[in-house]
Order: sequence, then structure tokens, then C-alpha cells
Amino acid sequence: MGRHLQVAAACAVSAVAVLYAVLSVKLAAVDVSAEAACSAGGCPRGLGWLVLWTLAAGFAAGLLWRAALKGRSPYRSAGGRAAAAVIGFAALVPGWLGFSWLRGPHMDLFGYQAPEGPAAGRPLGSWEDRDTGAVIRVRTDGVTAYDGAGRHGWGLGAPADGRAVCAMSPQTPEHTGILAYAAPAPGGGACGSRLVAVDITTGEQRWTADVPNPAGTAVSAGGSLAVTATADAVIARDLRGGTERWRAPLPGRTDAAEVLAGADRVLVLARSAASGSALLVLDARTGALTWQAPLPAGTDPPRLVSAAPAAVVAAGRLLAFDDRGRPRGAGAAEAPYLPAGEGRRWLVLGDVLVAPAPEQEKREVLAAYSLTDGRLLWRRPLGDDRSVRALGIGRTGRIAVVSRGAYAHLWHLDPATGRPAGESTVLRGLPMGESIALYGRTFVNLDPGGTLPPIFDVDPVLGW
Repeated sequence: MGRHLQVAAACAVSAVAVLYAVLSVKLAAVDVSAEAACSAGGCPRGLGWLVLWTLAAGFAAGLLWRAALKGRSPYRSAGGRAAAAVIGFAALVPGWLGFSWLRGPHMDLFGYQAPEGPAAGRPLGSWEDRDTGAVIRVRTDGVTAYDGAGRHGWGLGAPADGRAVCAMSPQTPEHTGILAYAAPAPGGGACGSRLVAVDITTGEQRWTADVPNPAGTAVSAGGSLAVTATADAVIARDLRGGTERWRAPLPGRTDAAEVLAGADRVLVLARSAASGSALLVLDARTGALTWQAPLPAGTDPPRLVSAAPAAVVAAGRLLAFDDRGRPRGAGAAEAPYLPAGEGRRWLVLGDVLVAPAPEQEKREVLAAYSLTDGRLLWRRPLGDDRSVRALGIGRTGRIAVVSRGAYAHLWHLDPATGRPAGESTVLRGLPMGESIALYGRTFVNLDPGGTLPPIFDVDPVLGW
């Protein structure tokens, strides 16, 4: 009986050794990143331990077979050979589970929309209808909605008069997004000459308004207002009907570079060649100037972050203000460094800002800042990855982060502490561009050129 157990154990361990050897070759030969060798961090996760377990299992199998075959094998009969085969195959189940644990969770491509081709307009951004799960992608030549299953939904083409979409509101309160169009002209006219309010659930155009002498891409939707700027004023319209609520004149020789509408106030980032940048705060009901504050100069232009609380990034620092316009916290010089260059993405979660932040100029980490006083709440390194590619809110309310090093990883972090919910997920060979938006398991490519799928979905990998 003892020899029967020895042979059974030898069959089981041999099967696991062969399985791990095949998987090791597959990981080393197929899954190694094309961007980095193993010596530079490009080895697939778990490969080192898998190789060690392959060697250990092979060595153990050799010892077991040596001990079991001293004398006449108990498996010379057909029944014995069948039992050996059954035992070997049965051992593959725990062996596979061990491999899955070593390599951690993986996701790969589940479904995608075909690339649009080079004739497609330049992508500007995207919206999400959280009630239906639909994703809306905005291009210069129109808007396309995709339902929760990734299929084409409603579409909004370019107007017949040749206007092109040039800007969009970042937010969609009351399921309403605002599009700004450029006037048709040789080489492109001024951005914002026409505003169109779109119901993001149905694609219905709720209202259209022409804007004389527009200031550019300054457009926002917040509270019950749609706000835009002209060369000499900020104009607020009713979000649903488009009727003008108020018009606030800008100080002389000042341009509105950005606007941000909230329920109680409207923030205006004003720039002047003579006096630099300033933050103007207007009453959302009347448009009256509530207060204003000068902003420090820096390498990157300032950016508005939040209307409630009022916060802005200027000179690489997060500046927070109280309801009277007084700076909160220790001041700009002591605030944590936060770059605000073009293309950087961040999330505003109530009174917390989540954004990528540099760490010793070698990589990016994810950091959370208080919008009430500007202080740093937490910093979370993302393994060995060097950059943050996308931020979003997962279906469970956690922060979804795509980071990139030798491989792309998807993390889910606790908004309060930054702690990851389990191990990061490896994203396998996905057709991601440099600029992407993330909504749950749906990725939206925002790179120009039309060579990448406009959207795609991912799903957990169950095979190898």
C-alpha cells in the first residue's frame, strides 16, 4: 500500500511540475513586456516564484519516482495506469489554482468598437451617464453615445453650416452637457460662438444659443447654470431652457481663461497682461462679484479645481479659499507641490482632490488633497509603475487608477485612505492610447488619428 501512495504522489507532483514548466515558458517567452526585459522590471508578475516551484516540483517528483520504482511497479496493470492518469489530471486543479494566485488578477480585451479611421475628428473628451451606464464620446465633428454594453447609441453629427465642436463642459448636471462650437471660417473661427445643450441620455438638443464675440473654450455647467465667457463678460444661462439669467462684465483688459459653475457660485479665472491671473468669484443667482483674489505666477497656467469649496491650482500649489475669499491653510509657499500642466487629470470627490503627483522626479504617485485647507491627506505609490494614465470612479465607489510601467495595472483605492482593495490587476495588451478616460470597465480612447478603438471593455482572464 505504501508503494501505491508513493507512485500516486509521484504522478501528482510530476503533473504539477510539467504544468508549471509549460506555464513558465509561456510567461517568459510570450508575456514578457516588449518595453522592458526582466532585468529592468519587465518580468510578468509571479514568474520568479513559478520557476522556483517548477524546479522544486521536478526535484520532488524525481525523488518520489526513485523511491516508488525500487522493485516491481504497482502500476503495471491497465487499471494502475488509468489510476495514475486520473491522479495526475486531478493534481492539475490545485496546481492551476496555485499559478493563478502567484500571477494575481489579469484582465484582457472583452469587446470594442472598430477604429474610426483618419478622417474622424479630434477627440475632445467624454461623459458618462451613470444612471444607464452609457458613455458619450465627443469629437470635433460630432458626438457618439455607447450604451452600457458598448454598442452604438445616439449620435449627433456636425452642423450643416460647417461649425465644429471646440469645447465641452466637464460636468453634466441634470443629465445635460454643454457643447461649444467654433464659427465656420477659413482656418477655424472663434471657439464658443454657439452653445448647444444636449441631453446625454437621449441625445436630444435641449436648446441652442449664439454667443457674440466669444472668449474661447471657457464653458461650464453646474448647479442650474450653463456658463460661458465673451471678450468682455461672463454669461450664465438656464441649464434646461437656455434663457439668459445674468451677464457679469469683466474688468477692463481682462480675459476669462476658464469658468467653473457651482450651485452657489461661479469661479472665473481671469488673466491680464498687466496684472497677471486672478480668481473672480460671482454669485450664482445674480452674477454679482462676491470677491476676488490674485494668483501667483508659475510655469504652468492656473487651473480651476472646485467651486465648493473654492479651490484653484496656481504656481504648482493647491490654493483653497473660504467663503470670503481668504486663503485657507498654511499658504501657497507651504502647500504640497501639484503640477497643473495641460493634459493632467484629477478627480474631485466632495471636498477632496485626487491627482497624480511627482515623487523625486522619477515617477508619479497618487495623492489626495483637502480642498478646505490645501493640505496633503495621503500619498499612494503604485508599485513600480512610473506614471498615472487614467483616473475614474469604480462601480463600488472606489478610485479606479490605471498606472503604467513595464505593464499597465488597474488599481482600486479607498478614497479615504488610498489603500488598495487587494492586488492590482494586470491589463494585458490593451489598445490604450496616451490619453484615456476610465468608467468602470469601459475605456475611452481620446488620442487623435482614429487608429485606436474609440471605446473598449475589459473582463477578467480565466485562462492562461
